[in-house]
Amino acid sequence: MSTCQDKDTVLMYQWPRGITVPCPSPFVLKLETYFRMANIKYKSDHSGKLSKKGKIPWIVVDGQAVADSSFVIQHLNKRFEVDLNQSLSSKDKAIAHSYIKMMEENTFWAIIIQGRYVDNFTWFLNQLEVPKFLHIPAKLLMKRRVLKAMWYQGIGRHSPDEIRTIGEADLQSCAEFLEEKLFFMGDQPTLVDATMFGFLAELAWHMPPDHWSTKCVTEKHKNLVNYCYRMKARYWPDWDDLLISKNK
Repeated sequence: MSTCQDKDTVLMYQWPRGITVPCPSPFVLKLETYFRMANIKYKSDHSGKLSKKGKIPWIVVDGQAVADSSFVIQHLNKRFEVDLNQSLSSKDKAIAHSYIKMMEENTFWAIIIQGRYVDNFTWFLNQLEVPKFLHIPAKLLMKRRVLKAMWYQGIGRHSPDEIRTIGEADLQSCAEFLEEKLFFMGDQPTLVDATMFGFLAELAWHMPPDHWSTKCVTEKHKNLVNYCYRMKARYWPDWDDLLISKNK
């Protein structure tokens, strides 16, 4: 942990930058988008150091470590007196919460994990620039752990076609709820947009080009990818500069 950290600057531990997105983890992209939406100063440690919970992202602020993106946001909302949902009614907050949990607990497994680790693991390793001599060990260790996690989560007990049906239904729901609104809850961004952008941007720009989800987002549900472009323009003017392909 940093010993010379400014008291009003959050230190975030995350994965190294990506080729097409600033981070290949939707949870990291969610949290970093939240920082920008809330105007909270932060610095990133890209070492991939895991929290005590064995997860990324996590933060250090005021000398205190906080893990899990949702708990981090709760903590920082209190620490910096931030409320990105102040314009929402109680009913709208409940709807937004439901979409956040759908993305994090369902869509994440049905599309991102299934699409990267199960259907296209070699592609994903290449995106992470993992040396080819490590591909076989990675498949033996990492993929096996992911498949086990999917089984215990429940999604892994379904067939690939059934998992796709689950993912398609989630995207359909997102597209129909968003409609032509600028942001998920209306004309102004709220907390749910940090999550929705974090996950939808990964689906639009960091999945195999021939995977069904890429075409579903970019062709069938164009309002979702247009939404991603709006969020990117508003909060990520440095997006292209952060990609590792731009830094070489």
